[in-house]
Amino acid sequence: MIRVLICDDHEMVRKGIRSWLDTEQDIEVIAEAQSGRDAIEYVNSLRPDLLLLDLHLPDMHGIDVIKSLREKQNNIRIIVMTGYEKQRAKSVLEAGANGFLNKEESRTRVLEAVRWAASGEEGTWISPSIAGELVQSGKAIELAELTRSELRILALLEHSNSEIAEILFLSEGTIKNHVSNIYSKLGVSARTPAVEWAKKNGILESKRK
Repeated sequence: MIRVLICDDHEMVRKGIRSWLDTEQDIEVIAEAQSGRDAIEYVNSLRPDLLLLDLHLPDMHGIDVIKSLREKQNNIRIIVMTGYEKQRAKSVLEAGANGFLNKEESRTRVLEAVRWAASGEEGTWISPSIAGELVQSGKAIELAELTRSELRILALLEHSNSEIAEILFLSEGTIKNHVSNIYSKLGVSARTPAVEWAKKNGILESKRK
């Protein structure tokens, strides 16, 4: 069971997120907090697996909540949710958050983020709409929410799908599905901008002759 604490000063937002999570058999919302101090207290007393944290709270900024928890060596998984402070993503991650989620994301994407965080997998979960801004700010490829398989395919994206399938010993259909997921996660709709993204992050392999 994934034990989740939701911290947001807007009751409607808290209840909305909770309604999504409460329908899942493997997720339990154990508490709701509407201030940073409440969130810290609940983390210390209830020991949830995951904190879904808003940045704008009535008593302290969400980044300060993260720093406070990390200074106390608390290794709780933290995903920040915001609707309009995308430019703070770099600072949020540097403070110690495990992910940065746009509040406009779909229910499916939110559930994916929760389960990813609870799995303990290394890396960072970033909403596709925010990933592009992190690229511009110089953050590395690991901030893009891509799996290892997707990264491997992205590195070969100057090849055709059939060529990539041959190189990786996979079916062309599997490659096509991975490429579609890559586009979605990078917030692009074509191969050229995805290739440019890979070039900017230094992961694109030279095309094989």
